[in-house]
Amino acid sequence: MDMQKLKYFMAVVENGTLSKAAIALNMTQPPLSILIKKFEEELGLQLFERKGKRLNLTSSGSLLYEKGKELITSTEAIIQELHEHQDGKRGHVTIGCSTIANLSIIPLVVERMIERGIQITVHVMEGNSAYVLEQLRNYKMDIGIIRNVFNKEDLYTTALLIEPILVALPPNHPLAAKQSIDLIELANENFLMQYTTLGYGISDMIIEGCQTNGFKPNIIYWGTETLPMLNMVKKGLGIAFTPMLFSKQNDFILPPLVSLKNPSLYTNLNLVTLKDSVKKAATEQFLEITKEVIEELNSSF
Repeated sequence: MDMQKLKYFMAVVENGTLSKAAIALNMTQPPLSILIKKFEEELGLQLFERKGKRLNLTSSGSLLYEKGKELITSTEAIIQELHEHQDGKRGHVTIGCSTIANLSIIPLVVERMIERGIQITVHVMEGNSAYVLEQLRNYKMDIGIIRNVFNKEDLYTTALLIEPILVALPPNHPLAAKQSIDLIELANENFLMQYTTLGYGISDMIIEGCQTNGFKPNIIYWGTETLPMLNMVKKGLGIAFTPMLFSKQNDFILPPLVSLKNPSLYTNLNLVTLKDSVKKAATEQFLEITKEVIEELNSSF
């Protein structure tokens, strides 16, 4: 069906006569009359009953008019959606990240997208750094938000957030009331530590710091997620180390978190994308809003 002829047909219906429709369409009446006749011939249907200058719709014409309104509305919606997709206001983006990023950063980004009427579907896949990089390289993710420090030639890496590392202590621990703790004060504690799956991570910094202070940490547990370790700390099983972002979580009852001094240790939350990937407009839009959110978080540290 010729959409242009359909629009001319609908203009005739809505204006009542060919002459009025021609004026509305900024054209003369004879060409419009020819176009309507050709449209009827193409469809093999009579759309109007002609009574003098007045045109009355046949039953087929009435049905076409109703369906035509639906079709034009749908077409306009599709065109609008295509423009929104091009501008990054529609589409989907797949993110690989840690649990803390999914708890703290992603909800803020999604909230901001909703406020701005951006209808991007966000697919989040939690996992460690090695898993996220593997999925990025297999083109199964658009963006990675990971913590470890590494240098890979096929990736773009941007430090999003630089956070102090805090010490998590059991609630009744004698050091829990202090403003800050020197690492040497923890020499006799049981350490709960995170696996480093790739590059240089928090546990590597802690172990290196302990060795610099002349002791070897008594590590009784290795895990992949921080929240379970914090629950173990609450039960008095040992101490753990966490980025400051965890201290911003108000939905969880956390153990006391105390600043670590001498040495003061920091960890980066990094944004990672594949160099040879073609970024979708939705991905660019998500990245832009993520950077806004991160700037605000940085200012709160």
